[in-house]
Amino acid sequence: MTDKKDRTDAADLGLDLTRGAPAGDDATLFRWLVACLLFGARISQERAAAAFHQLDDDGVLTPDELASASERHLVELLDAARYTRYDDSKAAELTQLGRDVLEHHDGRLSSLPEGAKTTKEVSQRLQRFKGIGPVAADIFLRDAPAAWHP
Repeated sequence: MTDKKDRTDAADLGLDLTRGAPAGDDATLFRWLVACLLFGARISQERAAAAFHQLDDDGVLTPDELASASERHLVELLDAARYTRYDDSKAAELTQLGRDVLEHHDGRLSSLPEGAKTTKEVSQRLQRFKGIGPVAADIFLRDAPAAWHP
């Protein structure tokens, strides 16, 4: 994170969403979506970023891993990052997010904008995921279009 701006973006977390970049793929889009779920809560950006890194370091930031993760384990990871205010609800949302991305998008978030005519449509699709409200969807869409448009 940087002191020069008031919001964290994908690059601050080490995520390259540039179309065609080795990291601008479905795995990176999913990691960014998880980060946005964390940032969408009323909690400091520092704690949300710390929680993201804690989850990432543990290796659970794939749809498969989150879908099968123990909520207790996720709570422990969130607590280690001092993301304690919402730890139980976020653990449940993270697990469900992994399941939903697998079930509805075959693990591929790059398919999310297919057939959408507007960014609002994509935002509405994002908000179908448990834990992704308007704030988290807006955060996601700030950077994700770079992976979808040339």
